[in-house]
Amino acid sequence: MTNPLSDQLLRENFPQIADLRNQVHISYWSDYHLISQPLLDYLPFGRSLGPTTFYQYIDYQFNNLLIEARRNLLFLSLSGTNHFNQTPVTQTTLFFDETFFWHYYIPVRTREITEAILQGNRIRFLSRFCLSQTQVEVEFNEIRLRTTESGTQLVYCHSKEYTYKWSNSLWEVNIINHEQALVNPANFS
Repeated sequence: MTNPLSDQLLRENFPQIADLRNQVHISYWSDYHLISQPLLDYLPFGRSLGPTTFYQYIDYQFNNLLIEARRNLLFLSLSGTNHFNQTPVTQTTLFFDETFFWHYYIPVRTREITEAILQGNRIRFLSRFCLSQTQVEVEFNEIRLRTTESGTQLVYCHSKEYTYKWSNSLWEVNIINHEQALVNPANFS
């Protein structure tokens, strides 16, 4: 049974809702597949970020991301969404889609990315976003060059995770993998 007041609040406050099933550059882990479009707009999935773009995003867009993340939690609450077992949806986790990123996006930009790396620039991409009632996690991986007997290839390594806990209102930065293990995206065919 729907609640007319909740339905009205949803229409007024969330006129744009994105269906994650239609997003080719994102994979998600949830029974629920709707997210507010403004939150999705603040998540730069499916593209590489050079140093300037990356730091502009970290320095100037994180506050807007938090505002939209809070609004999305409100959306989940007002919409009364449930998992298959009828427990309320309280978390959304999005990942970059490896097939889209490595087989469609990167091949067209391989030369540009390679030149940027050779000039000493760090190239990153958004690999994961997790929103829950307790925190927001934003994880970026770094693209690197690896030279082997068969030539030079682009690979990625685990990098940094930015965590914002609603309880203390601070961003924490953690390095995910200190050994920087490289992953060859060609293995994800």
